[in-house]
Amino acid sequence: MNERLNYGGYYGLLRVGSSYMEISGVEKLKDKPAYIIESSQKTEGIFSFFFHLEDYYVSYVDTGSFSTSRFIKKIHEGNYKNEVTLDFERDSVFYSNGKKVDANPEAKDIFASIYYMRNITFSPGDTISIPFHSSGKNYDMIVPVSGPYWITVPAGKYETYLLSPVVPKGKIFRSSEPLKIWVSIDSLHVPLKIESHLSFGTISFMLESIEIGGRRK
Repeated sequence: MNERLNYGGYYGLLRVGSSYMEISGVEKLKDKPAYIIESSQKTEGIFSFFFHLEDYYVSYVDTGSFSTSRFIKKIHEGNYKNEVTLDFERDSVFYSNGKKVDANPEAKDIFASIYYMRNITFSPGDTISIPFHSSGKNYDMIVPVSGPYWITVPAGKYETYLLSPVVPKGKIFRSSEPLKIWVSIDSLHVPLKIESHLSFGTISFMLESIEIGGRRK
């Protein structure tokens, strides 16, 4: 299924950018089928003169376990730039810069983690634990679930659960709680609002539209 979620980026009430997350297809990788998940975040207009943000990611995610098979990231945030490919092989992660790191065989990147959570059942008061790999280190991402909450985004008004992942600080995320994700309470768990804590402050990405098979809903 081809699904694309389109977001507007806001700094307070000011629209400052855009983002998308997309399942663009399925590809065989390392003899196993993998979802191709693409995502991009960028600042736009006059805000780009104050802080330029243009990040692009591709995550290849095993269709059975939702574990990461390959993760590509191209980061441009202010003066910081980085481009790297991570290949996940059994219990190791191989970086395109030559680094090798031991890892949990079920390890996931941030986007694999989001889509994994979209495909499991949870309720307010639950805590989700996800084996997570970032910046050469392994962690258990702890995700408390709270709600329900009603929120309004450009795509409409929705009842939601709030997911609050706790992940390690790094070059991209300056806080141990860099994301807050409001998802629909139905079985699709569509991410409706994502607050991202970056080096210059907080940007909220709010859902504007959903495209299924190239058709906007």
